[in-house]
Amino acid sequence: MASRRHLKRDISYVIGDVFTECLVYKELVPGTDKDAAEKIIVDLLRIDNEFITRISHTEPGNAKQYYRALIKDFQTNMGDVIDRLVKLKK
Repeated sequence: MASRRHLKRDISYVIGDVFTECLVYKELVPGTDKDAAEKIIVDLLRIDNEFITRISHTEPGNAKQYYRALIKDFQTNMGDVIDRLVKLKK
């Protein structure tokens, strides 16, 4: 693993890209469900806060397993958000 700083930066970049995509969908694509887009935006902010906090407060013990589980959880959460983003257009 590189460093916690790089992991935080990578997570913020991914969330920022999906956040931007959601805003573009919400504001520029006709027929988009704006309420669902707002919920996705709120979920992205929650995910960002949750994972940055989890990185900052590493559980003592086996760090490799902790970070592997964290990355897997992040990928699962972002996969769900991206699936919801794809379904925004009615």
